[in-house]
Amino acid sequence: MPASTSSDTISPSTLPFRLTDVLDEVFSLYAAPNSATQKNVFKKRYHPDAIFEDPIFRVYTSRDREAQFASLPSIFPRIEISRAHNAGDIKIYNVTAQDARQDGLPQSLTQSPLVRIEIPNTQKYYLPKLLNYVPLSPTKVDIECVTRLTVQRDSGRVVKHQDVWKQTGEHLLGALPLVGGPSAAVYALLKGPIGKGSSLGLRGMDSIGLLK
Repeated sequence: MPASTSSDTISPSTLPFRLTDVLDEVFSLYAAPNSATQKNVFKKRYHPDAIFEDPIFRVYTSRDREAQFASLPSIFPRIEISRAHNAGDIKIYNVTAQDARQDGLPQSLTQSPLVRIEIPNTQKYYLPKLLNYVPLSPTKVDIECVTRLTVQRDSGRVVKHQDVWKQTGEHLLGALPLVGGPSAAVYALLKGPIGKGSSLGLRGMDSIGLLK
């Protein structure tokens, strides 16, 4: 998605909700110990029709969104998020009608005024010990990212959550870009369980208790 077209940034002090509360709850999803904790956040903070998107997939339903995040504690032993806390590094914009169309937001999500919050962060995914047996395999994946949250201005409720990565494709690991090498094995782990065509499978795994 293109960067925000509105040139006017908004001060957090003008918002009727606490920005820190929104960010704390959203970023807690990544390191949550189980899916029950995640579901509580989704129920409180996300619109039922909220969209989640990153370079690997895009999901539109609450069940698919919950299943995607529920896979994280089952696949990765630990996840750490380092995010910008300096107010000058976090950008907030009004979302225009043009922005909403470019962002693919359905009309049901644009009935109230929206703002977009852009937060630079680093996502660190520690890999399963099983991969220690793969020669030259890294112990973790660091993803430099900007998280874009489109939220209802009056409530801070999320209608779209998008992670924009600086790394894409087989270059996800940066230092290990060779197709067919260790990076491909790790990329397959990321892309397979939580990527394209996986939502239905993850929902099924969640329904029978295979996800935490």
